Amino acid sequence: MVIFQPFGLAGYSEYDKFLLLSGYGFVTFLVLCLNLFLIPGIFSFFFQETKWTIWKELLFLLWILFTIGLGNLFYTSAFFNLRLTFSSVLTIQLFTLSIGIIPITTITIVKHNYLNRRNRLSADQLSAGIGHRQHQPANGSQILLASDNGKDEIRIAIPDLLVVDSDGNYITVTYLLDGKSRSVLLRNTLFYAEKVVSPYPEIFKCHRSYLVNLDRITKVNGNSQGYRLVIHGVSKEIPVSRGNSARLKELLSM
Repeated sequence: MVIFQPFGLAGYSEYDKFLLLSGYGFVTFLVLCLNLFLIPGIFSFFFQETKWTIWKELLFLLWILFTIGLGNLFYTSAFFNLRLTFSSVLTIQLFTLSIGIIPITTITIVKHNYLNRRNRLSADQLSAGIGHRQHQPANGSQILLASDNGKDEIRIAIPDLLVVDSDGNYITVTYLLDGKSRSVLLRNTLFYAEKVVSPYPEIFKCHRSYLVNLDRITKVNGNSQGYRLVIHGVSKEIPVSRGNSARLKELLSM
């Protein structure tokens, strides 16, 4: 507000300007308290972290700016005798958007850093506790994964299965053969692969697109988005969806 000096604030004395700006600050403070504390408490189902997505984050930030704009609108109307017209409403909302970028960006950065630190600490704790899984008795069972047309198939021992990831109607099966990582592409779905490995608890669906062998996890990394798994013999890190994070922590702690 000090930078943009809207609503003719430049013509006021420093004392009056301070009082008016303080009023805008107080309105913004009340609206933020409403949005950041009261609304999440009432609509807790919408704000569940396990179901939080980028579009929800963007929608919520836009809602915050919109409600701050409404608060500024009524405050401006009361102290500047502003007529409530479409043009005045649009002007207030544009000013609020311009000014609100600063606090909204600050909130987003603080939240990002908080989640980043929390998930990294949790990931380090999980990494420290996964060593015992490497020493569990190996499951000698084998599974057969085939394409939906029956032309291609592969038989893999459960300890050698590393990752199954899907892309549309295809799955890529990554496994160990003579100690080296190999991959095969099959025309089939992850749902099919999930049914095949369902009898084996060490194979875990960590994401809608990935099945991983818990016994082959060498490290868990964390960032603001959640956990990412480092799998023995797999070059890329495997993401863990927020909805599966709690179950992953439980399984790796067993």
